[in-house]
Amino acid sequence: MGIKKEYRRGPLGALRPALFYDNMTCDEMGIVLAAEKRGISLETVNFSTFVNMLGKGNNYSLVVNRCQSKSRRERASFLVEEQGGKAINPFNVEMLCNNKIFTINRFKKFGVKTVKTAYVPFAAEKEGDRPLYHANTLEKVVKNIEDLFEYPFVIKPERGSRGRNVMMINSRSQFETILRKWVRSLDSPAGFLIQEPVSKAFDLRIVVSSYTGGEYNYLAALARVPSSREAFATNTALGAIPVGVELPKNARTGAIEASKAVSQSVSVLGVDAIPEVDDNVIIEEIIYLAERVSLIHNDIKKLKEEFSNSVKLSVEKFIKVREKMDTAFQRMINTSEYIKLKETLENVLENADLYFIEVNSRPDFYINTRNCTGIDVSEEYVRCIESNSF
Repeated sequence: MGIKKEYRRGPLGALRPALFYDNMTCDEMGIVLAAEKRGISLETVNFSTFVNMLGKGNNYSLVVNRCQSKSRRERASFLVEEQGGKAINPFNVEMLCNNKIFTINRFKKFGVKTVKTAYVPFAAEKEGDRPLYHANTLEKVVKNIEDLFEYPFVIKPERGSRGRNVMMINSRSQFETILRKWVRSLDSPAGFLIQEPVSKAFDLRIVVSSYTGGEYNYLAALARVPSSREAFATNTALGAIPVGVELPKNARTGAIEASKAVSQSVSVLGVDAIPEVDDNVIIEEIIYLAERVSLIHNDIKKLKEEFSNSVKLSVEKFIKVREKMDTAFQRMINTSEYIKLKETLENVLENADLYFIEVNSRPDFYINTRNCTGIDVSEEYVRCIESNSF
């Protein structure tokens, strides 16, 4: 694996770089393997069982924070920094990214193009197992929103992810029903968001890294295309087709500006954006091509569970299953249907208005982004570790 590298910090002696997780996935395994390839031994720490004595120093000079739980991720970065270490990503970046209210407000402040958005506190509270609401409160919320938005509009949780509980609201009665039932949860601790919809056929996950001193790097872009006409959410966790695309210069610049809005330090971020597509002919063509590709993509979806489970096995077995996954992706991206879909999406991106929606501080990358774009984001995490001067 090459020469092992030691990391030291002042008079406290040798300290170790670590990777914090609460659910080891192929993304984290990829980071560990990329680090080993560069001669860096990353200690893996399950933060869900890591007891931290408050007020004490820690044993880690640098932590790659990949906890899946947003709350754990925030606390992990906070404790690492408070106890003298460095975190990728820092606590303030986690806080901004993990709440869409904070992120959208930063976009507005920094002039990043985003959608019209309102924050709505809850009209209902929980009493035992039942939601409790007052009719006059609900009526006031409905009127305030109807003064600002026309139907349809999008409603989503403030801390949600993977497309959970994101809905299109088409009428007052539907909106009232949602207001009566939606109460506090981990995804929505204080309220929810209302957003003006963008006419879309797909969305983008754009990976950007940043360093102290103003260096920002565009790494890769993944289009996520609904696999059928009926699908609303474009998250790949919900079955969307991943397509690696080349972004035009203005889109890359926009993604970097969105990253700057939430991070001025060392970070690896997934910026989500929606290209506006209001040409029904183009939308129909994209859906048609996606439906064709989805038949091939089904083979990949079957392998994903096996690949995800392989992280619990030996490194040799993980690599063997990874090879199967990579081969399946190569079959897909070499088909004429995929090539045509990629070409169509890139043509749309040349002229489409791009709206930036959110920033993910723990982007998934090792399956779809790595295979569809040829960019292994694991290597950028390692570059962040090696920079160790930040």
